[in-house]
Amino acid sequence: RRIFVPEALYAAAAQAIGARLAKTTVGNPRNESVRMGALVNRTQFDAVRDGLDHLKTQCEVLHDGASHALVDADATSCCVGPTLLGTRDAAGSDASDRVHDIEVFGPVATLIPYRDLAHALQLVRRGQGSLVCSLYGSDAAALAHAATELADSHGRVHIISPDVAALHTGHGNVMPQSLHGGPGRAGGGEELGGVRALNFYHRRSALQASSAVLAQLAAPAAA
Repeated sequence: RRIFVPEALYAAAAQAIGARLAKTTVGNPRNESVRMGALVNRTQFDAVRDGLDHLKTQCEVLHDGASHALVDADATSCCVGPTLLGTRDAAGSDASDRVHDIEVFGPVATLIPYRDLAHALQLVRRGQGSLVCSLYGSDAAALAHAATELADSHGRVHIISPDVAALHTGHGNVMPQSLHGGPGRAGGGEELGGVRALNFYHRRSALQASSAVLAQLAAPAAA
């Protein structure tokens, strides 16, 4: 997961996100105080740890998931605390190829600073396709421009401006009528949803006739 932020806001964003992650309790989900449970199995746990080791060679650790004490779980469990990495500066964002090529399927994100909008779009595209991207901002024109630029490499573009900030569905929530899928590394396909899914349950036939007959066929629908 990649979080893009203006270079001037990198330190403030790192501090704010780290403070929020520090409040996340990790451990046995049967305990009502726990907000993050274990990974699905040891294979995924090992894959997450391996991915983290690779990313850390090009990133700094802004919030260490290992600092979280486990609740009602021991060290042999497959728990991984939320981890935030960062590329330090815009130059690091360009040089760190692993943050764009490696996606860790666990509670891991990398904070990536950019110089300007054009640089941000360039960095986002290095992900080679994603299910969804979320754009945050207050400039409607800039948001519209970024959305159209990124639409070809994302199955869904979620745009959050101040007027919907308190009401939006969230980055990971797909509404039934929305597309869930994406190009490139996202899988090159889409899942069914909404009216789109009904196409597989319809039997369709093409009718060829004169305009008078076609008008007669269309009349009941227009009534």
